[in-house]
Amino acid sequence: MKNFPHQFNDLTKIFNALLAIKQLIDEETALKDENFGELLTRNLIYTYRDKTLSVDEFLALEEEKPKANRGYLTVARDIRRLFELLGFLTVFENKSGSLSSQAIQLLASPNEEIKRELWKNSFLQLGLEGTDGEISHPYRILLKLVQEKPGIETKKLMLALEAENDSIEEYERIIALSELSLEEILESTGTSESMGRNAVKILPGIAEQLGDIARRGNNAFPIGRIVITEDEISTEIPSDATNPEGVPYSQYRPVTSGTIAVDPIFNTISTVSIDYTESIRIRQQRLAEHQEIVRQLGLFCEERAFELYEGKFDCLSTIEETALVFEIKTILSSMSDQEKQTIKGVGQLKYYKFSIVNRQMEYEDIKEFLVYSQKPQVSLIEFCTAENIKVVWLEEGIFKIYDSASNEDIDFEPLDFV
Repeated sequence: MKNFPHQFNDLTKIFNALLAIKQLIDEETALKDENFGELLTRNLIYTYRDKTLSVDEFLALEEEKPKANRGYLTVARDIRRLFELLGFLTVFENKSGSLSSQAIQLLASPNEEIKRELWKNSFLQLGLEGTDGEISHPYRILLKLVQEKPGIETKKLMLALEAENDSIEEYERIIALSELSLEEILESTGTSESMGRNAVKILPGIAEQLGDIARRGNNAFPIGRIVITEDEISTEIPSDATNPEGVPYSQYRPVTSGTIAVDPIFNTISTVSIDYTESIRIRQQRLAEHQEIVRQLGLFCEERAFELYEGKFDCLSTIEETALVFEIKTILSSMSDQEKQTIKGVGQLKYYKFSIVNRQMEYEDIKEFLVYSQKPQVSLIEFCTAENIKVVWLEEGIFKIYDSASNEDIDFEPLDFV
């Protein structure tokens, strides 16, 4: 179980602690545990049990204890580490510090919606390194656990800190562990009860305050349906649900052109002066564009008597014994963005074709299509063609495809591939 700071799960307290860090930096005071811990205590961010003591009396008593037993120092150390993990703070060898642009924006913004988005993005990007050096993103794993297992016991969300990395194999291990009882999880992972309690202290509370999950009693439930990360769009549904034919619903499901790619609900983001917040808006715009293309493609195929499915893939169109699997990518004009989206899309197509369309849906005649929001670079079309992937793009409302025989762009007709 990876170690994660477990002092505060109250965003207001964490915000006030960040203000305290800024105060020390502005005063050119070293970010030592003693200095930060004392300021946390004097600002009533860290509180102690004996309320009859003044702050000075409390600190004087703490000085008599060994350093390892001084609670206000432990809190200071943990909170400072949290800010470093969130990318808010850099502490130098001489214990001076510097706040990142997102931390400065968070502290300066009067808009609560923008603050929430900045908090959310920081926790999504938070990477945690284990003893083996592998990185995982615990907040993303927690949200995915709640999406795939709505009603999961909140205590089991400690498993977000158990993952060694972000691989599919490791996530499947975490899902398998979540099926066990709490006692079995602790035994299987070699985690003590106190470590387990600490592991679940912070992130579920943060996720609830950010509107990502809801807690009812001892259970956690997802809020919303669309999961958005830096460069991934996926629709998550319960892993144990099945369609009328008994097929696992999380793998594929019948839809129509009216029900495919439901629009998400976005928080309103106001334009602000730094690029970080604007990047949130850009990501939201790309998601909206992605969903619109999926809907257009679904209608386009449905009009030609194809049956539609969506799942981990963006769209699957089937007719008789043939299946056309589509992955949609919104791209910018830059080559770096197009390369990134293409590489990811090719990998997704190959995996979904093998693991779902062939293995689970039992189709043998499968055609793969990478659909772009605009025509990509010719080199990327050539790459996809070499991988037996057809390249389609949207041009003035019309789906186009590259014809390698004539070396021309022509109108895309899915029935030509049946």
